[in-house]
Amino acid sequence: MNRENELAYLAGVFDGEGSMGNWSRGKDKGSGFRLQIEMADADVLVRFLTYYLKGSITSRHRDEKHKIMYMWRVNGEDAKVVARELLPYLSRRRQAQFAEAMAQ
Repeated sequence: MNRENELAYLAGVFDGEGSMGNWSRGKDKGSGFRLQIEMADADVLVRFLTYYLKGSITSRHRDEKHKIMYMWRVNGEDAKVVARELLPYLSRRRQAQFAEAMAQ
């Protein structure tokens, strides 16, 4: 898949499954911008990590009744770089979320 198609694919996944916004680092430590996606499909999240070479993937497993969940997360300036590249492909709602987060 060429780079533009891969970006469009990743943006579609993020649009449907991702979240973005400012998060608190704790009392008196300020906040920062974050993008994250949580899903059971680790291979999809590896595509984000390989494409951007930013962020990290973690996993959690509640119990044997639930699937292992994987999370790709990227913070700070790296998250802004990723978001700006995804932005043209994202829905208006996601574009508005980004604009609101940058205005804070």
